[in-house]
Amino acid sequence: MSGRGTATVAAVAKGLPPVSLAEVVATSGLMSRTDRKYVLSLNDFLAVAEALPSRCLEIDGQRVFGYSSTYFDTPDLAIFRAHRQDRRRRFKIRTRTYTDSADTYCELKVSGRRDETVKVRRPHPAEAAHGLTAPALTFLDDALTAAYGRPAPRPLAPALVTDYRRTTLVTRDARITCDTSLVWRSGSRSLAAGGDLVLLEVKSASERNSVTEALAKLRIREQSVSKYCAGLVALELVTGGNRWRPALRRLGVGQPTVQRGPASG
Repeated sequence: MSGRGTATVAAVAKGLPPVSLAEVVATSGLMSRTDRKYVLSLNDFLAVAEALPSRCLEIDGQRVFGYSSTYFDTPDLAIFRAHRQDRRRRFKIRTRTYTDSADTYCELKVSGRRDETVKVRRPHPAEAAHGLTAPALTFLDDALTAAYGRPAPRPLAPALVTDYRRTTLVTRDARITCDTSLVWRSGSRSLAAGGDLVLLEVKSASERNSVTEALAKLRIREQSVSKYCAGLVALELVTGGNRWRPALRRLGVGQPTVQRGPASG
């Protein structure tokens, strides 16, 4: 996503009343929630922002924040395949670093009943953001055993890194994350989502809320997209990812860039 997308979101955020992180956590932390995702043009984003009375998360005077997530999978990408096959007991494992503060967490996201997403996390050493420590593996084993009756698969290795900028808006009944400048990386491959777009995610305790109703009135349709799964497809690291190709087309994704070393003489 281009810098224009980030600049547009930042300009909208600047004009909104602030809300503190403590208040967001207290009123809409939403570790158990329903997620709805949309890929918006900048004009659509501006229309949505105008239609919704909202406040903007502000921390130390800042409203746009850098995120970097490392996703882990087995060598045969069993976690990706569970999502591709839409299995009921699917999950994602990642570390997430808030790049402005270097705070890092190990996170597990599992799919609950009625399309509910449940997230649990623990602090993780920033220097190990691209790996899973013994305490992190124990945490994942315990959490997955509690959710699905089995520990985390082994072995687990980094499969994909996503970098992006995020601004968070808060309404009376939902939290809206607005992601721009999205880049996928894996090994020597990297790819930036193209165009002037905003990846919008509506997080709420219920499927219907003021935000989804406003989006429906503006005839903006939900878009099935997973940063992890779509990234693997975009970087051509997997086959059988047709369910994410509409989202990738909407994101204006081109061909991945391969970083090549100097030719040997």
